[in-house]
Amino acid sequence: MKKQFLKAIAFFSIITLVASCGKDSTGATYNQQISLKANGVLYSVTTGGTDVQESDAHIRDSNKFQLDATTSTKDFSINHKTVPGTGTYTLNSSSSVFDFAQWEDGSALYTSSTSKSHFTFTISNIAGNSSDYVRYIEGTFSGVLYNLTQTDSVIITNGQITILD
Repeated sequence: MKKQFLKAIAFFSIITLVASCGKDSTGATYNQQISLKANGVLYSVTTGGTDVQESDAHIRDSNKFQLDATTSTKDFSINHKTVPGTGTYTLNSSSSVFDFAQWEDGSALYTSSTSKSHFTFTISNIAGNSSDYVRYIEGTFSGVLYNLTQTDSVIITNGQITILD
């Protein structure tokens, strides 16, 4: 009987954890689609899609912007230290607020820490209240990211972040 009780507690704990993923502090659930062209090749990730590990773009505590679009073979990420709200943000190596952006396909890694890299993103909509720990966003992005030796680059165009109903 004790084993069945412990199994039931474990089962309901897992269900509660899974059910809380993808919700903001008000309990609202957001699914997102993130798409971009990397050197002209379309890459699109949708929450819950086949082979999708993460499809998430949000502003979290202290107005930190984070975007992750991940499958088992590719990863695109942007991290920005301060995004106070909607607007356009232009980032380059002299932008002290830009942590990194990357496009990874196999062993290639591109980062904004090189002097040639530049990136622009526009946040057009923020879902949630300013008091929420996580606020999901919609917007666009583009840029050129160079590798650490500045000998190779990837051009990101047509970047789109959409909240799906």
